[in-house]
Amino acid sequence: MFKIMILLTKKQAMSDDDFARYLLGEHVSVAKKMPGLRKYVVNIVQKPPNREPEYQGVSELWFDDRESMKKAFSSTQGSLAQKDTENFASKSITLFIDEHEIN
Repeated sequence: MFKIMILLTKKQAMSDDDFARYLLGEHVSVAKKMPGLRKYVVNIVQKPPNREPEYQGVSELWFDDRESMKKAFSSTQGSLAQKDTENFASKSITLFIDEHEIN
């Protein structure tokens, strides 16, 4: 499988709770419908003491392969998900992951 991780920075005007609520609610309802998406995990970053984290959310998305991921993001649903990110995130960074599970 092919995995991407997306690091998300919330819009400055949003509270941490509003960011988490939007990401886990409205955004997930759009993004989870992308064709070829095999697994979708959303992580909300907890605020460490005495500082603001650089990222407030991390999304993990699994596809069969890189081509499936490209098709998903170029689909109508993928375009909607990307556009919706602008509603709650000021910055997003996509990482292409070669995952190694260690037991």
